[in-house]
Amino acid sequence: MPINKLLFTLLLSALLFLPATPAKALVQPSSLPMETSVEPFAVSPGAVRPGSPGGTLLALTLHIHKDWYAYSNVPGETGKPTRLTATAADGTGLTVFYPRGKDKPDSYDPTITVAAYLDGTTLFVLVPDDLENRFPVNLSLDLLLCHPTKCVPARVEFAFGKAGLDTATLPPAASQVWWAGFRSMVRSASQTQAEADAEVDAAVIAWRFSPTYFQPGLEVGGLLSAVLMGLLAGLILNVMPCVLPVVSLKLSALLGAGAEGDPHARIRAFREHNVFFVIGVLTFFLFLALVLGATGSAWGALFQNRWLVLGMAAIMGALALSLFGLFHLPVIDLKFGAGHKNPRKQAFFTGMLTTLLATPCSGPFLGGVLGWALIQGPVIIATVFICIGLGMSAPYLLLILSPGLSRFLPRSGPWIEYVEKGIAFFLLGTAFYLLGIALGGQSLRVLAPLWVILFGGWLWVRSRTARQGTQLILRVSMLVLLAVTVYWTTPGTEVRADPWEHFNPVELDQSLGQEKIFLEFTADWCPTCKALEATVMTRSNVAEWKERYGVRFIKVDMTERDPEAEALLAALGSRSLPTAAVFRVNGRETPVVIRDLYTADQLENLLKSL
Repeated sequence: MPINKLLFTLLLSALLFLPATPAKALVQPSSLPMETSVEPFAVSPGAVRPGSPGGTLLALTLHIHKDWYAYSNVPGETGKPTRLTATAADGTGLTVFYPRGKDKPDSYDPTITVAAYLDGTTLFVLVPDDLENRFPVNLSLDLLLCHPTKCVPARVEFAFGKAGLDTATLPPAASQVWWAGFRSMVRSASQTQAEADAEVDAAVIAWRFSPTYFQPGLEVGGLLSAVLMGLLAGLILNVMPCVLPVVSLKLSALLGAGAEGDPHARIRAFREHNVFFVIGVLTFFLFLALVLGATGSAWGALFQNRWLVLGMAAIMGALALSLFGLFHLPVIDLKFGAGHKNPRKQAFFTGMLTTLLATPCSGPFLGGVLGWALIQGPVIIATVFICIGLGMSAPYLLLILSPGLSRFLPRSGPWIEYVEKGIAFFLLGTAFYLLGIALGGQSLRVLAPLWVILFGGWLWVRSRTARQGTQLILRVSMLVLLAVTVYWTTPGTEVRADPWEHFNPVELDQSLGQEKIFLEFTADWCPTCKALEATVMTRSNVAEWKERYGVRFIKVDMTERDPEAEALLAALGSRSLPTAAVFRVNGRETPVVIRDLYTADQLENLLKSL
């Protein structure tokens, strides 16, 4: 079909274009825009700093290609820190010395200044003489290489030296042109990554709080209230920000189940579909109970796994393309009237997929339910999660009990194609959103306009037989939408200070009770968090409150796994996002915890009371 060929051509063009966009895909070291070289030098005892052992100093130089850079080990407000780990042949961790990096505007947000490693930057590793087995030294370099058009996460692993390496003839480090700068670096920074890791490991902070809650009426005090509020929380999940892809799946399922022509067959198929759909929902909630209960992870933590997010993006993209008729899927095929060989399996897996898509969202009541349930035993956790699943399944349980409601579903007709394609574009948008989470937010600068182009191309073709005035309105509207999308996804050039501070557990531990502090727990995979950031926790609001009330605003990013952040969240009595906590001066142990959703007025009234 012409439309399918058009969409296929556009998607193929997009795949060819994406490698030149801000994607953060892993590549093989041979294709990196960087090479590394290692040179050994001899150092005498006490030469590096007082009391340091003598040995071999390895100088690892980064030969970074033109216009590329890497973030330093302490990059500043944004960027992935460069990490070098080094171990001797006997497994001993070795000391790494990092240079500070050069200050420069970030390529993707020029309003932010970062510390960057440019071509010729050298990192140093000290291999002491007193180790029994020193060589070969195993090196693992993990960094993010960036260009004005894209970023490439990379990990380079290699070994230097052979067993029994003769170090007696090595040139002395003290005679090298970089020695004075190296000594200055050691004195000023006096901090290596190995030492930093040891310091953090030694400072495993035992967070202990007796929090109060901003809305105590929504807190859970026992199993009965957990069950009742879990049912209500599950029902509300149906209308949370994740609703678009979820509604797409549900609408497709309902219309497909009600497509039978014979009334009796229609009711039987309708009821059977909803039964297995609900079983799928409850099965996935039971799976979540087992995983979260066993690992102590937060609600939605499955999306901290980049590969899971990429897999979900692939599934959403495949479902969307199948609705465009490019191919048929074996298990979950959402095309109306597709005549599935196993409709029970289709309904079951659709229910599981719907639940997985809903898990990044939180809503009223859910935070309190999860905060209480996930510190209980496995039976109670499973019971509460099943209740949340029953609440989410309530509309379908109603349809099971009253299958006659299927008569209100519309009959198939020419209009169904437009509903089908609308669902396809919703799912494609979901796939692009998930790709943005996995590859980095900057990739949305390409993916969002690409979605508009695909949608506009489809409308352009479908409107060819419409009246000329209708064609003009649709095409101008799509061009305007494309311009707005490009403008919205392009970072501004105005330099503005970021009012947010990044989470540092040691520094936070020292500051609690000494200053007024607002903590926000957020993640890129949390749509509710993003809704709050766009409406309540805007940069202008935060900057105004910071100046007016003298409050430090600290952002705890849980997009990726952070055990220290998870421990802090659990100590505050929460296991879901979004969550916020407000600490008063002399109120270290009694923070006010805000769960789920809140308004700007509610937060400002709380800040006024500090």
